[in-house]
Amino acid sequence: MSRVQRISLIIIFSVIFGMIAFFHESRLGKWIDNEVYEFIYSSESFITTSIMLGFTKLGEVWTMIVMSLIVICYLMLKRMKIDALFFALAMIISGTLNPLLKNIFDRERPTLLRLIDITGFSFPSGHAMGSAAFFGSLAFLVSRHHKGAAKPYLIGLCILFIMMISSSRVYLGVHYPTDIIAGILGGVISILLAQTFLHNLIDNDSQ
Repeated sequence: MSRVQRISLIIIFSVIFGMIAFFHESRLGKWIDNEVYEFIYSSESFITTSIMLGFTKLGEVWTMIVMSLIVICYLMLKRMKIDALFFALAMIISGTLNPLLKNIFDRERPTLLRLIDITGFSFPSGHAMGSAAFFGSLAFLVSRHHKGAAKPYLIGLCILFIMMISSSRVYLGVHYPTDIIAGILGGVISILLAQTFLHNLIDNDSQ
């Protein structure tokens, strides 16, 4: 993917993010939130709640920091310095942008059927943004370096983790669905920004 294509995608995803941010309190935004809420809570059970709690723990800030350090150390040991730099930059951008955006939009969290206690603003979801940046970066590295038959399954597994961690926040009642969509977009934008900043290094490293 060329630098121009990456910048174009950043602009497109940023516009979509802006539209969600602008319309999340509109009738359409509330309709989307309510419809998804009804679908998720129709599957509420002890087993489902336990699974969702596990995934939400996986997306906690400190868990993501520890896992990111492990990945970066692994890449450095494998002498994949450019990949380690890209991964670290994507996570730093995501971790910096999320609290900034939360304070800009200062959306209150849902109060209906909340299954865990949490404070802070709601939009965009930090779990969704962080997991999208983390597992999305992993998927990008797999697509660059893995040549085996397991490649599509590994990328699919990364996508599954993003979806499960993100949906766990809605299920547990601490985020609106539109928070999750915006968070995933934010994570993807973080990856694209890191790729754009390191464009020359990444392209030269792949040759």
